[in-house]
Amino acid sequence: MALLGLGLLPGCPDNTTTTSATDTDASTGSTTEDATTNTPTTTPPTTDTPPTTTDPTTGTGTTTDDPTGTTTNPITTGETEATSTTAAETTETAGSSTTGGPALTLCDKLGGETGIGELVTGAFGVILADDKVNGYFLNSDVDAGNLGACLIKQLGELATCPGVVYDCQDMKTAHAGLGISTVDFTDFAADFSTALDAHQVNHPDLTDDDKTAIMGVLAGMLPDIVEDPDNNLTVYQRVGRKPAVKALVGKPAEVGSFVDNVANNAAINGFFGASDFDRLNTCLTRQVSGIDGPIAYGLEVDAPMGVDPGAGLANPCLDMATSHMGLVDANDNIGIDINDFGALVGDLITAMNTFMVAQTDQDAILGVLGPMCSDILAPEFKNDCPGNKKDETVEAAMVALPIPDDAYTGGLETMACVDLQVADDGINVVLGAEVTVALDHTWIGDVTMKVQSPTGTILTILSRPGLNEMLDGQNQCCGDSSNFGAMFPLLFKNGAANQAENMGAAIVSSNGIVCKDEVPALAACEWTPNPGKGPGMSFADFVGENAVGTWKVCVGDGGAGDTGTLQSAKLVLNKGKFAPP
Repeated sequence: MALLGLGLLPGCPDNTTTTSATDTDASTGSTTEDATTNTPTTTPPTTDTPPTTTDPTTGTGTTTDDPTGTTTNPITTGETEATSTTAAETTETAGSSTTGGPALTLCDKLGGETGIGELVTGAFGVILADDKVNGYFLNSDVDAGNLGACLIKQLGELATCPGVVYDCQDMKTAHAGLGISTVDFTDFAADFSTALDAHQVNHPDLTDDDKTAIMGVLAGMLPDIVEDPDNNLTVYQRVGRKPAVKALVGKPAEVGSFVDNVANNAAINGFFGASDFDRLNTCLTRQVSGIDGPIAYGLEVDAPMGVDPGAGLANPCLDMATSHMGLVDANDNIGIDINDFGALVGDLITAMNTFMVAQTDQDAILGVLGPMCSDILAPEFKNDCPGNKKDETVEAAMVALPIPDDAYTGGLETMACVDLQVADDGINVVLGAEVTVALDHTWIGDVTMKVQSPTGTILTILSRPGLNEMLDGQNQCCGDSSNFGAMFPLLFKNGAANQAENMGAAIVSSNGIVCKDEVPALAACEWTPNPGKGPGMSFADFVGENAVGTWKVCVGDGGAGDTGTLQSAKLVLNKGKFAPP
């Protein structure tokens, strides 16, 4: 019975739309929902009269002496069994006409198919206003029209309305995978009982016994509908469902809530001065509830007045990247950085501790929040999120590659080059680079070194030190007379203390070795690139490029009479997921 059994999955064959509600843990982050549903928003009539209780094993119940009549909610435990007696059969003896005419059927007492339609609309009104269960319905992927039609058929067949046949899905199929708990089922039954009471006011032939019989049929459906009998299979259920998540998220002045913590945190409250806090609460509540609960973030609908304020069909909750785009702190006019994100996480943890969310559930919530870092941070800070950047080293060792003597004319084809392969690992944007070269060579003034990226960008890191050459690669004499030794590898990086053009200048002996014989000794064998007349400026030339592919480190000799061998080359790349602005 789709209505009496929560009706989350319309049961009509072939054209039914299965609602894909995920069980959400209510202790973590928020989710957004799509707002394209036609879910009814009729405000139901209400009654202050409490429902009576029904024995779920028999389907019978007690009624009150209130002349208006109230329906008892029979769902008090998870041990209800279905009865074989239909509601129509149970009420048959109570249906005689007061005028001596034919006995009224349950269908007649409910007002026929028209009256049943009114009851369905009224039930929707009560259910959609109830935050304890409305999360299953206020999603645009719920086919409200089909659901309503199936509920009318179900009640119509139950009440033996002529020609009405329920041909929608059975209860177990209709609710499979929704994670409905015992408390969900009980709250739904109470809402439906309220709707029955209100319906009785306009249909006085409907007796308390009739209502009790209907609720008894509902009680019998519990085993087919409830998948979480102990209310603890999801974070959403364990935290306390939507009402508890809503309180955890909170608003300013709701002491201990997440939003109140943020509002009182001077490090980040400058981002929230212009916030619509009703909408913020709605969207964060839906986001957290959507972790493993029934609410679908971004699928918002037009809810009843006072329910999910600030979001709806025309203004759904936004994805994280869109909702945080362009946000700046009013206190310093800077976008969200990793410290701001850390402060938000800290405020959430404080709120979860205040609301006594279990550590395992906190971990689940934070596990969902963590990957949102990249969408929340400003573009210039996105690579600071955990897992978004890394250093990668690729090296060609002991290559013993001869450097052609006096062959260098400016092109890589005239140099001794080693290839260094960088694989695709998903973190592929170059943020920085440095190169280490080990070689044996006499007369360093003959030597030029270059690095080429996979995209073809060339940086000259050393250009015949000690020689003010006229052109890159021109056969001039002579540059510095010092030597290179492979036991003293050269590290080239931006910002190094020593300028590559001055290499060898501090060596007194004409045949001294760089990084060994300087006077005074070098603090480190590190060199800032100096392109001379060659292409490039610094390692910043590679920033923003795709690192994947073949990098080349090349050494050329532009003077006759001195030779050498390239022994090894190492490239260290600092990479990120995002290109810097």
